[in-house]
Amino acid sequence: MLGHKMRMIRSISPLTQETIGCYPIATEEEVNATIHRANKALLHWSRLTPRQRGDYLKQLRRVLAAQAEQLVSTIHQEIGKPLQEVYGAEILPSLSAIKWLEQQIAHYLRPRRLRQVTLAPQPYGVVGIIGTWNYPLWLNLTPILWALAAGNTVVWKPSELATASACALQSCLEQAELPVFLVIGDAQVGQALCRSSIQKLAFTGSTATGRSILSTLAQGPTPAVMELSGNDASIVTAYADLPSAARCLVWARCCNAGQSCVAPQRIFVHQKCYHEFLTLCQQQMERLQLEQELTPLRTENLRSNLHQRVQAACAQGAELLTGGYALSRTGYFYAPTLVADCTDDMALMQEDLFGPVLAVSSVHSDEEAVERANRSEFTLGVSIWTKDIQHGRFLAQQLQAAVVTINEVELLIAANPAIPFGGWRLSGFGKQRGREGLDEFVVWKAIYHTSPFKRRYHLFPYHHANVHLLGSLVELYIPSSLHHRLQALVSLFAAVRSWRREHQYALKNNVHRGGK
Repeated sequence: MLGHKMRMIRSISPLTQETIGCYPIATEEEVNATIHRANKALLHWSRLTPRQRGDYLKQLRRVLAAQAEQLVSTIHQEIGKPLQEVYGAEILPSLSAIKWLEQQIAHYLRPRRLRQVTLAPQPYGVVGIIGTWNYPLWLNLTPILWALAAGNTVVWKPSELATASACALQSCLEQAELPVFLVIGDAQVGQALCRSSIQKLAFTGSTATGRSILSTLAQGPTPAVMELSGNDASIVTAYADLPSAARCLVWARCCNAGQSCVAPQRIFVHQKCYHEFLTLCQQQMERLQLEQELTPLRTENLRSNLHQRVQAACAQGAELLTGGYALSRTGYFYAPTLVADCTDDMALMQEDLFGPVLAVSSVHSDEEAVERANRSEFTLGVSIWTKDIQHGRFLAQQLQAAVVTINEVELLIAANPAIPFGGWRLSGFGKQRGREGLDEFVVWKAIYHTSPFKRRYHLFPYHHANVHLLGSLVELYIPSSLHHRLQALVSLFAAVRSWRREHQYALKNNVHRGGK
């Protein structure tokens, strides 16, 4: 259209603050045209067997491994995370997930027989995926893979903050000949995708954006899998291995600059070991090699918002032990920060914050820690730190979270393709990954079959003996003594004799109205 100004996305590196690429934003017409292409591809893809789809996934594994160095470079430049983290948290988990699917989908997606019923998995059709930026390969590729493995085709809108990474991944998907179709855009494009004719949506992002998306999907209505905000707690008991707990929690909060929905944020420490734990955490943070181990915040706005929350906590009585400032270097870096004596009314404890900041609070007992951990409506995961594994399991049963780890951080569990991952309450619903993740992308169709010559006694006309027989069957379901069960069987036997006499009389006198 003449005079139409094309809207563009500009990707800015958080490392150098320089533009690394400009990308045209799709129009709603282009979104709908892309869905049309996905529907055409569905005719072929949905008819492949799970094993055949697994062969395509194997081809993708080969392509990703061959292109790993280029992908790592692109993600490092666009997101800023160290090269080791890109390999360890993006490339290798993705390759592992593909291999797991290759080996498992034929087993998990086989038809199931239940006497006269066959449960057959049927794909939804075209699945829309709206991705996130903090793990641009892992958190985008896994819902794409699970949707494809289940027989769906995919229309994918990545985050506008990870467009360069998305284009690099899309190139690999196309080389593997997978039916994934990319639409580049902002929130408007995401809403256009939600208004379209997709049959299901998988979204990873904030709770606020998730609510907006769900409001649009409700007009369909279109079902969804929602992985939303987190505000994960950690409970450090009096029996914890403190050096190990401190080292793990500092790593989990500072890797990728804490820009993860399952990074531990609220740390509840038993008062008996509170000060020792704080000392160990402070030592760990101050030993970080900022040039090699620190990731910048993705945008200046994220860094500014984080700093305001740290300052507000200190103004409310929290103690800043280390960090709490933006680093004076190129890029959106923020110093690893430890804040002690935090209370539950502080934003550091209430909100889903991305940043290398640990908010620590003392508790008098493990029961208090559990109660405070359960106060948050953002319930992705909780970690428990104790040498008493049995006590750890006891605490885990009381925690209202989708994932509970004992002596480990949730980040590692979330990278296991066999374990279903998903939120609770404001952290979302539905599961990604694992067998349950495959179930999210199929409809289990029940196919019932029986003989055409079957006698159907439930049809018209009704008989008085039928009521007596059905009532006798009810008696068998009543929990009772052996004597009463024997009485019920005698009553059932009498009812069957009465039923037979009445039906024989009906047949003899042609009372039945046709058929069997």
